[in-house]
Order: sequence, then structure tokens, then C-alpha cells
Amino acid sequence: MPALADEPHPVEYVRVCDQYGTNYYYSPGTETCINTQTGETRRETDGGTVVGKTALASKVEDIDHRIQRAFEGASVASSLASPDLNKGEHFGVRVNWGNAGQSNAMGITGAAVLGEGFMPGGNGRVAGAAGGAFSGKTVGGNAGLQLTW
Repeated sequence: MPALADEPHPVEYVRVCDQYGTNYYYSPGTETCINTQTGETRRETDGGTVVGKTALASKVEDIDHRIQRAFEGASVASSLASPDLNKGEHFGVRVNWGNAGQSNAMGITGAAVLGEGFMPGGNGRVAGAAGGAFSGKTVGGNAGLQLTW
């Protein structure tokens, strides 16, 4: 009967890098540790710890920035409600607050009656509205006309 070969040694595909905390793993074949959540890299040298970023870090930052901008845009949009003008009212101003995620926006809108009584029977009214709002670096505005009869 032939001799059995030695049992194969286990292969460590993912090595945990404990020295920098959770979510750090060694890059295969190197002594560089990568944080799987942020893409930050760390490596010990004679001069100390070298900190860097992988392409993942740039993508994470870009995604975070896009998400933040989306929340800012949504909060701006929600803060642009126009005043309601009822019969007999000719002008209105409305100050609004909007929120989406962790973004808050402040907006101010105004509305005014531009014309009345131009439809048959003396009915009809045209009102215009406009406003502006801001959240962080995001600024937005709206404008519109309303015809009622």
C-alpha cells in the first residue's frame, strides 16, 4: 500500500488585521491592512504607520456625497410650499422648514394675485408664486402660475 501524502496545510484566504481595530484585513500577499468599510489602508514602516486610501475609499466618499446631496435636494423641495390664497386675499408669504434624512432646509415663498374677473361671469383669477430655499451647499427655487375659476 502506498504511503499517504502529508495533510495539506490550511490556506488562510482572509487574514484578520487586529492591530487597527475591527473591519481591517490584510491585503493578500502584503502586510498592508485594509478597512473593508471605508477603504482606508494602514501599513507599518520604520518611519511609523502609513495611512492611505484604496479606490474603494474614493467610491465610498463619492457615494456618501451623492446621498447627502440627494437628502439636501429633498429637504429643499419640501421647504418650497407656496402660500394658499383664499378668496379676497391678494398676497401671502410663507416661511417653510423641510427635512430629509439628516438634512434640514429653510425656504421662503410668496404668492400674489396677478389678475381677477377675466372669465365670463366675472370669475377667474391668476396668481403667481415663487420661492427659494437652501440646505448645506444646495440651493433651490420654484416659480409657477395658478389659474382658478
